[in-house]
Amino acid sequence: MGRLAPRPRARLGSLALALASLVAGIGIGVGTSSWAAPAVGQPPLAYSRYRKLDVLARALAIVEQFYVRPVDDTALIHAALSGMVSELDPHTAFLPPREAKLLREDIEGAFGGIGMVVVLGREDDGDRFLDVRDVIPDGPADQAGVRVGHHVVRIAGRPIADFADLEEAIVLIRGKPGTTIKLTVEDPERGILRTLELTRAIIDPPAVELSYLGEGLGVLRLRDFPEHAAREMREGLQELRQQAGEAGLRGVVIDLRDNGGGLLDEAVGIVDLFVDEGAIVRTRGRQGRVIDEARAHRPGTERSVPLCVLINKGSASASEIVAGALQDHGRAVIVGERSYGKGSVQAPFELDDGSLLKITTALYYTPDDRLIQASGITPDIFVGAMPEGVDGRAVLDSRPELPPERDNPGHLEPEDFGRESPPRVDESEAVRAAGEDLQLRTAVQHLRALARMAAE
Repeated sequence: MGRLAPRPRARLGSLALALASLVAGIGIGVGTSSWAAPAVGQPPLAYSRYRKLDVLARALAIVEQFYVRPVDDTALIHAALSGMVSELDPHTAFLPPREAKLLREDIEGAFGGIGMVVVLGREDDGDRFLDVRDVIPDGPADQAGVRVGHHVVRIAGRPIADFADLEEAIVLIRGKPGTTIKLTVEDPERGILRTLELTRAIIDPPAVELSYLGEGLGVLRLRDFPEHAAREMREGLQELRQQAGEAGLRGVVIDLRDNGGGLLDEAVGIVDLFVDEGAIVRTRGRQGRVIDEARAHRPGTERSVPLCVLINKGSASASEIVAGALQDHGRAVIVGERSYGKGSVQAPFELDDGSLLKITTALYYTPDDRLIQASGITPDIFVGAMPEGVDGRAVLDSRPELPPERDNPGHLEPEDFGRESPPRVDESEAVRAAGEDLQLRTAVQHLRALARMAAE
């Protein structure tokens, strides 16, 4: 029998897990949310869950007794649980003890790693590698000269093809701080292959990276949404003001590109920093019933700083909550590509053997009651990928290897339960009139966004 944690922690699904990416050396915090389990009706009197368990137990006994070779009964039970939840949705999952341990390390925030983010890649000849997508400043990988775009082709002498999955690779990369791991890294542009011996360290990067561009403009980049992300965002604004000096802070870009999510509470806190009233996000459970609604608070609100939010296909979950809320409130211009579309929350339920069930419990809606799940956030200004159908040219894609949630087999289909979910599209009469001139289309979209914000 599994036990339910006293208050399941609502985590908005990092892309490192939801999209089968590998995060090697980034700690992610955890916090509690106001998630509550949906009410469940009473089963009929004749119902007995043990009848179903009898079927499973009987099948297990037959396999144990008659299969041609001895079997691992624990592995069989784990496989049965994996098969059961695979019938639900792609983000509901059973994690055996090894993978559950990795998730707990992410949640708890600090572990031994080397400070880089990679995803699985494949050469033209079919050979697999780990494509380096991000490197944590001053981490072991950064100090050894690993850069974005490099390929990890071997871990501890083993080619990437030898690993059954990304989780197996991450188990080997992570380890006790102070111990070493050898990686063979290729620079594909220069054709250089190097074997590096990296010393694992506690990786706990800041949630927010800032850069001042001059002329009163700055950028705040969020890698994810760990604990204290909202606090770091406020501190980042203060630092940008100091750097702006007498010019004053005239505008801020919040960069959420390739930010796969994190903690709901931190996403709410960041929106609350810029919105002084109204809903931030609604949580709906079965049949669209509202479970919770987070609302903005007036004290401490940054109401005057103009905002622009950057999103792309890799912006998911908590990133979409922030972008959608700021868009609905007319508080920011959203620029980039249509986001991933992961609008579901998973609650972890621990089992007695150290394994874990990660169950989708609810869906998230923007302040205007737009469903994020499988829909994503459509930017006000479409940049970085060309809208399909424009003069027949190829679509430019920031993450061609990443299918959106709506293309994920078995994804939760959008359900509005009889309510109208206001669409947010990037087309209009004026945009269509701009025709094939992409620069003119972008300028018109920008003007429309500014006009809508001024009206709101």
